[in-house]
Amino acid sequence: MYEWTRRLHNYAGLLTFTALIVWGVTGIHAVFLPSPGNWVPEKVSESWEVLYEAPGNLDDKALSLAAFAASGIKMSSPPPQHRRDENNNLSFSVYTPSGRRDLTYLEAERKIRVEVRQNDLFGFLSSMHAGSSRRGPPGFSARVWGYYNEFANWSFGFMTLTGLYLWLATRPRLMWAWITCGIAVTVCAALWMMTR
Repeated sequence: MYEWTRRLHNYAGLLTFTALIVWGVTGIHAVFLPSPGNWVPEKVSESWEVLYEAPGNLDDKALSLAAFAASGIKMSSPPPQHRRDENNNLSFSVYTPSGRRDLTYLEAERKIRVEVRQNDLFGFLSSMHAGSSRRGPPGFSARVWGYYNEFANWSFGFMTLTGLYLWLATRPRLMWAWITCGIAVTVCAALWMMTR
């Protein structure tokens, strides 16, 4: 039992090492982000236009979905919201792992203008760390990463339990381990109470 648990514990750690690095880097980076009221979106790094003539019988929601489909943007879910700008053009934003895309349907010109706000490396990792199999971009590679993220979540829980078992099965009287465990439990409980 002990030997099989030790092997499974090690393999679970090796298989989820990439997710651990992504989550760790994202968590450390999040500490240094500005507060929500001071957040400024990335600057427009690229833009292009796509010719598109929409059918005349679409409401704004249907038009935003049609314009999104015609834009050719990959690795993004359809737009959740839309609005009219000061020129009465329909505009909306969609999000990909590599950054935000602002789309505006220029009805008079029959064009879709796409403005790219590219993420930096940390923004990309932050998008990837939040991926799951049931939300996020619908593309195949994003879904595979989502399943990997979920597997990693379950693996970390498994490694916590098997790590406790391995410790208690081999060194149950090791004083510094008990002290470390006590500090970790106390800190977790304090953070849980402070953030409720």
